Amino acid sequence: MATLLVVDLTALLDSSKVGAEAAKGLEKTWNEAKKLPDEERQALLGKLQNQRDALREALFARARPLLAEIAKEKKADAVLDKSAVLWGKGDDVTKALIKKVDAGGPLKL
Repeated sequence: MATLLVVDLTALLDSSKVGAEAAKGLEKTWNEAKKLPDEERQALLGKLQNQRDALREALFARARPLLAEIAKEKKADAVLDKSAVLWGKGDDVTKALIKKVDAGGPLKL
C-alpha cells in the first residue's frame, strides 16, 4: 500500500514565519504608498505583485527539497497538497515543513 503525505501549501504561505514576514513587508510598503498619486500607486502595485510572486516562488523553492527530505524520512510514495485531498489517511507534514522552512531565515530576492 502506498504511503501518502499531505502538506497544506496555504498554511506554508500564511503561517510560516518567513511567509508572514514577507507578506507584512509588502503590506507595509503598500500602506505607506497611500499618499502617493494614483499613477504612482498603480505602478507600485504592479511592482509589489511581482515581488509577491517572486517571494512565493522563493518560499516554494526552499520548501521543495525540505519536503523531499521529509518524504524520504517517512518513506512516502507521494506528497499531495491538502486542498486536493477529499479523503484519505495521509500523514500531514505541514508543521514539520514550516519548521524547516523557517529555520532558513528570511527570504531573499
